[in-house]
Amino acid sequence: MTRIATSAAAQTALMDLMKAQRSVFESQQQLATGKLNPDLKGAGHRAESISAAYGARDRAESYKFSAERVGSRMEVTALALDKLTESASDLRVAMTTIDGTFIMNQAREAFEKARNALSTQHAGGYIFGGTRTDTNPIAAKSLADLVAAPAAGDVFVNSNRRPVAKLDDQVTLEVGLLANEVGTDIMAAFKRLAEFDAGPDGPLDGPLTETQQTYLQGEIANVLSAFDRISDMVGENGAQQSRVEKMVTSQDQKADYLTSLIGGLEDADMAAAATRFQQAQTAVDVAARTFSVLSQVSLLPFLR
Repeated sequence: MTRIATSAAAQTALMDLMKAQRSVFESQQQLATGKLNPDLKGAGHRAESISAAYGARDRAESYKFSAERVGSRMEVTALALDKLTESASDLRVAMTTIDGTFIMNQAREAFEKARNALSTQHAGGYIFGGTRTDTNPIAAKSLADLVAAPAAGDVFVNSNRRPVAKLDDQVTLEVGLLANEVGTDIMAAFKRLAEFDAGPDGPLDGPLTETQQTYLQGEIANVLSAFDRISDMVGENGAQQSRVEKMVTSQDQKADYLTSLIGGLEDADMAAAATRFQQAQTAVDVAARTFSVLSQVSLLPFLR
């Protein structure tokens, strides 16, 4: 009589069924999530590489965001410097006329334009305040305030340190200009003009005297010097803007590369996953039928 190992065969069929069911589950998970594994626990030896890539990408995106904020600040700074340049130009043009009343009216308007430029804010802070962003960096509100100050530089209350931003692991950049660096020369020109107007050879009211004309001709050179100083700051800000734009591009490219790298490590091949799913379903059907048949096998016919 032939011996039939029913129990062992059924056990083997059951193991095949469970294996096929697990394969169905895993391929379903991959199709649903697009990932090879639901978490790093299932990534095996790739887990460390995936974790490191995620950390590097997060840093790149953080640096990119920081560089974009710095770039936005520098754009606002550029606009403020343009206004300050206009102020110096307006003052110079006014000084070439021969009407004292017009000169002083233009000087007051130019001063107000310069003051507003130096008081520019971005993201709730004064951009020319250095590390002291909560206080207007220029205290003078009028030409009279300039006259009352011992020196033009005394009307500035900004800090002496420029703010800095970390844009990469090895890159830290000064990201702001200081009000006294940018505005002392032009404020000194306004102060001298206001003091002359209030002095013994003033006021500048109506047609200019010969003394007044001589003074203004000499003062124009000082205004041009202040204009040049502002232009230097425009150039410095522009150079920093260019560098920051390159950092944004660099960090963006780095983040994209790392995203691609992470995808290669943890993303599932959807076409392959679909094929595995179909194959696993077929395997489940076959294993289930085999197990069902073996479960119903009886030795009674052989014992009669």
